[in-house]
Amino acid sequence: SGAAFAVQKLVNKKLPYSLQWSLLLAGAAGSLASYVVTRAETQKCSDFWIYLETGKSPQELAMAGRVSQPAENLPSPEDREDAAALVRRNKYGDVVE
Repeated sequence: SGAAFAVQKLVNKKLPYSLQWSLLLAGAAGSLASYVVTRAETQKCSDFWIYLETGKSPQELAMAGRVSQPAENLPSPEDREDAAALVRRNKYGDVVE
């Protein structure tokens, strides 16, 4: 917000407007900049968390999700039941190895 206010003070010499408008525009520019930075940092944290949980980046997971398995590689209903019996879950429903 401070940098936006300083830029506006320079622009104010060419295009005069009141101090109230300068403060309002500086606050709006600062809020927008803060939102953009926070969103980018949050996305990086989310991507890192996914990597820690899965061992793969979100881009790798997206690519793997687009590749479908051939029908002969799909597990049969019996295999799925056996696999489900071997999976342990914690109280939150997460698979525990």
